[in-house]
Amino acid sequence: MIINVRTALAANGTDFPLRDSLFETMTEPCLIEVGIASDANGVLATINSGPDTIIEESPVVLKTINVMPVYPDDFVHDEALPQDKLSIKLRDTSGAARVVMTQVRITPL
Repeated sequence: MIINVRTALAANGTDFPLRDSLFETMTEPCLIEVGIASDANGVLATINSGPDTIIEESPVVLKTINVMPVYPDDFVHDEALPQDKLSIKLRDTSGAARVVMTQVRITPL
């Protein structure tokens, strides 16, 4: 399953692209792969999968506006168990609005 999310991130704003999504909580053991790309510098991402921290507030990949991250080059991955919550936090530090493209790939194990 592939989930694509386009986030209009406000200047100095924070957003959670999977908040309240059906895919935020895993229902079976699976491989989770996440790629995030921004249209300019200054966007930081934090990714947690259940108890695992995959990325702690790190810069995301730079792409042209509305371009998805490239698979597999721009992706990180983790194995998740049932009831693990996938949390993705985006934060702008540039003082300008940004467009952030997120792609989540979920593969049952």
